[in-house]
Amino acid sequence: MPSHSIYIAAMQGVEAEDAWAVHSEARKRWRAGEKDLIVLSVGDHDFTTDERIVDSAVSSLRAGHHHYTPSIGLVPLREKIAAFHSKRVGEPVGPENVAVVPGAQCGVFTAGLAVLDPGDHVIAFDPMYVTYYGALIARGATLSQVPLHPENDFLPDMEEVRAALRPETRAMVINSPNNPTGAVWPKETMEVIADFCREHDLWLISDEVYCTMTYEQPHHCPRLIEGMKDRTMSVYSFSKSHAMTGWRLGWVVADPKSIEAIEMVMGSMLFGSPPFVQEAAMTALDAAEDTVDSIRELYRHRRDRVCEGLAAVPKIKLRKPDAGMFLMLDIRETGWNAIDFAWKLLEEQKVSLLPGEGFGKMLEGHLRLSYGASDETLDEAARRLSAFIQKHG
Repeated sequence: MPSHSIYIAAMQGVEAEDAWAVHSEARKRWRAGEKDLIVLSVGDHDFTTDERIVDSAVSSLRAGHHHYTPSIGLVPLREKIAAFHSKRVGEPVGPENVAVVPGAQCGVFTAGLAVLDPGDHVIAFDPMYVTYYGALIARGATLSQVPLHPENDFLPDMEEVRAALRPETRAMVINSPNNPTGAVWPKETMEVIADFCREHDLWLISDEVYCTMTYEQPHHCPRLIEGMKDRTMSVYSFSKSHAMTGWRLGWVVADPKSIEAIEMVMGSMLFGSPPFVQEAAMTALDAAEDTVDSIRELYRHRRDRVCEGLAAVPKIKLRKPDAGMFLMLDIRETGWNAIDFAWKLLEEQKVSLLPGEGFGKMLEGHLRLSYGASDETLDEAARRLSAFIQKHG
């Protein structure tokens, strides 16, 4: 991903940039006509947005709704998001708590601009989604990563969190349900994180994009914890919950003063998201709300199927994800470096997986597999991976 390359290299070194290069090469070959490739290195759905949502956007365009909008979204959309949040997350909020943004990455970016000053320090975690780094240092802040160990199910060790604290620490950024690991932080972990933020007067930027795609373990929003709603900025997106990745629309839930700060940021960088996209999002939240549950159940099925298909592959360990659309494959027993493994797998079996180094050093020796593909494609990927291990493992 060329757009990520500068701050990937700055954050995690050449290995991280090389990890994303595997996916870039796979996409290049796909565009060149290698249609027998299986590309499981990106978090996108293999199906299109629900027709009811698409029809709403088309109708909006035909009606002439293609002019400027308020910088943090149309009020009716913010009202519907507030109702959706109240129902799905369990926290009653109003439109004054909601800012519409062009995607969750912009949500993290604007949250950082709203609460950070140059010289501030942010505590994050390893692994983490790669764009956090650029989004948070844009304000002139610095960022430290606390390791999330595979052996601890990618949950934080609070002693290591405390060790990362500095006098200039101003905020913490968390991601549960997590991309790439699929881990859902339990309520007890969230409460300890909340205690830490209150004790040290920290902002909490909480990426909860996959909150509607949890399976056995429920999602716990830190805003529900006493004393956290006025210091937590929760970020969401239509991309995964409603299969609207290319529509570029998300939202932030925060206290009204923080929403006002985001409004100032948005007014400087983007004067409102397109009205026809916002009206499609309103349809997604009411007439097409059933897509949320159908998408979750589809991915639950795919998760179970791909885990079953890979269970017998030797020298690969699986951690069945609690949420999301990604499966982490631990290949350390093979003796292979994950980047070399991924390149060789692409060359010989034409399967593209993403080396874990793309998300941090804690995922060295791991590969991220997206199960955003059909049953037949996932079955074939498992067969090819098994053949590769039998040959080289």
